Amino acid sequence: MDDNKRTDLYFFRRRVFISLTAVGLVYILFIRPVQSFVVREFILPAFDTLILPGNDIVSAPGIDEFFLESITNSFPRVKIEVPFNGYFWLAMSLIWPTKNKRFGRVIWIYNSALFLIIPIAALGIIYGFTWLAPLINIHEKVYKAIFLILGILAVKEADTMMKKE
Repeated sequence: MDDNKRTDLYFFRRRVFISLTAVGLVYILFIRPVQSFVVREFILPAFDTLILPGNDIVSAPGIDEFFLESITNSFPRVKIEVPFNGYFWLAMSLIWPTKNKRFGRVIWIYNSALFLIIPIAALGIIYGFTWLAPLINIHEKVYKAIFLILGILAVKEADTMMKKE
C-alpha cells in the first residue's frame, strides 16, 4: 500500500468519525428533544383520546416514544417510536461518508413507510387486534438491526474498495 492509498483511507475513516460525532451531537442536542416534545405534546394525547374508557389498554410516556400496555396482561408491552429516530440517524451517519446511495435510499424509504405502519399498528392494538403486539415488538428489533447492518456494510464496502485501489 503506497502513501497515497494510506492517506485516502485515513481521510475516509476520519470522515466516518466526524460524521458519527456531528450527527450524534445534532441528534442529542436538537432532533431528540424535538421528537420528545412532539410525542409528549401531540402524539401521546392524540392516542389517549382514542383509548376508550373501560378499555384495558393504557399508554405510558417514554423519552421519545410511548408505550401501550394491557392492564390485564392480554398482550406484551409495546414500544411505539417515531420514525427517523436515533437508529436512523446512526445508520445514516455511517452511510453518508461512504456515499452509498443504494443503502441510504433503502433506509429513507423504509422510515418514510413507518409513518404509515406505526400508527396503523398502534391503532390496531387500541381497537382490539392485540395479536399485533408481538409482531410490533419483533419488527422493532429487526428494523434496528437491519439499519445498523446496512450502515456497517456501507463502511466496510467503502473501506475495502479504498484498500484495493
